[in-house]
Amino acid sequence: MANIKSIYLPLFALLVALLLCPTFAHEKPDNPNCTPPSHPKKHKPPPPPHEPNCPPPPSNPNCPPPPSIPPPSNPNCPPPPSIPKKQKPPPKAPNPKPPPQEPIQNPPPEPVEPPPQEPEKQEPPPQEPNEPPKPTPFHGIFKGHFTAVYAFGDSYTDTGNAQFLGGLKASFSGSLSSPYGITTFGKSSNRLCDGRLVLDFITDSLGLPAVPPYQSTTANFTSGANFAVAGATTLAVDLLAKIVRTAFLWKGTPLGIWTQLDWFKKFQVDHACKGLDQKACKVKLNTALFWVGDIGLNDYSRAVGSPISLRSIARSSTLYVIELVRTLIKTGAKNIVVQGLPPVGCLPVDVTSCPINQRDKSGCSSIVNGAIMIHNGILQTKLEILRKLFPDVTIIYADSWKAYFTIVSNPTKYQFQETHKTCCGFSGQKSDLNFNIQSICGSSGTSVCKDPSKYINWDGIHPTEAMNYQMTDQFFNQGCTIPPFKQLITKTKVKVSIKTQTPE
Repeated sequence: MANIKSIYLPLFALLVALLLCPTFAHEKPDNPNCTPPSHPKKHKPPPPPHEPNCPPPPSNPNCPPPPSIPPPSNPNCPPPPSIPKKQKPPPKAPNPKPPPQEPIQNPPPEPVEPPPQEPEKQEPPPQEPNEPPKPTPFHGIFKGHFTAVYAFGDSYTDTGNAQFLGGLKASFSGSLSSPYGITTFGKSSNRLCDGRLVLDFITDSLGLPAVPPYQSTTANFTSGANFAVAGATTLAVDLLAKIVRTAFLWKGTPLGIWTQLDWFKKFQVDHACKGLDQKACKVKLNTALFWVGDIGLNDYSRAVGSPISLRSIARSSTLYVIELVRTLIKTGAKNIVVQGLPPVGCLPVDVTSCPINQRDKSGCSSIVNGAIMIHNGILQTKLEILRKLFPDVTIIYADSWKAYFTIVSNPTKYQFQETHKTCCGFSGQKSDLNFNIQSICGSSGTSVCKDPSKYINWDGIHPTEAMNYQMTDQFFNQGCTIPPFKQLITKTKVKVSIKTQTPE
């Protein structure tokens, strides 16, 4: 009996222990998809790196956690992720496939500052006009006679103002593929020519750098400034609205000559006479050359066929020029050159729109050239009046009309082969002029001649550099100025050399 008790008592105790222990009583069978937990004594998990009181996340997301009483919340620990509601497990397969997982995505790269983008080739930013290479045939022949040059006029004199204002049409200089400037500057010139203008030859002869445009924000104005702007007009806005032909160069309404006067007045305050009183400012301007280039040329070409009389334009245009000269004299100008207009009616832009029965023996528009002759006549008469009113001021009239016809009447003497046909352009017809106002030089389909120096006309509106050189020579040496240009040089030689003794 004692032996039986010794056998059954341990068994009875074990049975009672099993019935009283809830852990063993509720233990569930192992999940075949889960890794059995390791014995806590053998593998003690390391504490979390930041919050030692926080429970670690479940090791396998596919295994449901065993039911247990949640530990007391720790205010320093973030709340554990919510457990989705239990769902019936799918039927077991002999070889269960792993649940689909989202593709691993690399973290987005850190933002990198994009490289600077190059400007579009169609509309590059305005560039400073490059100084023409030297020497020229006139280089330094009048050096030391003037300390600065101030210029006014239109596209025949503009060295970049229209370009800096963004007013030129796309076919003109401003495109990297534009042919303007190819003879002297490469393919990026702010001049409406293949190279130099008359003004460039003038400043080079005086030993001064090229005159920078007033609209440039980085130019050095020590040796002067250029206020000329392409498309300049003497017509009022209400008269411009009546013209038939649109502007050839300017995108919108062209600027008037009075705008250049406003620029000059502001320039005196900001640059030329900064810190000087009125008397000292006049003394400083006494040693400068004021060059008043072509003004009004655009008015005659645009007004053809409009109700505006070309004779009335001649009268109003010259009044503006005279008023400009008078203003310059009052500010202290003592040496002034005023250009007359060339025979605009001989330019392809006017010849192509002129009926044959209205052309003269030279093939030019007799109507336009008749108005130009009136313009130049009135201008010379009024300049003579100014000479009498201001005898201490030297006023030179540069006869562009005479200079032009002197060259055209004997082209071989001046190494020209083409006197009417344009070097750069496209007519689309069998015309000998190679000009079409709908496809001006620089537009798609236009071409450039092999040697611009053999041509008088560059684009049907503006002369070539070779023609500008010959025109300058006519002013300097061939008697196409009234009085002779050398009279101005003789007057200023001693005066300037004494007042401006600067080291080379």
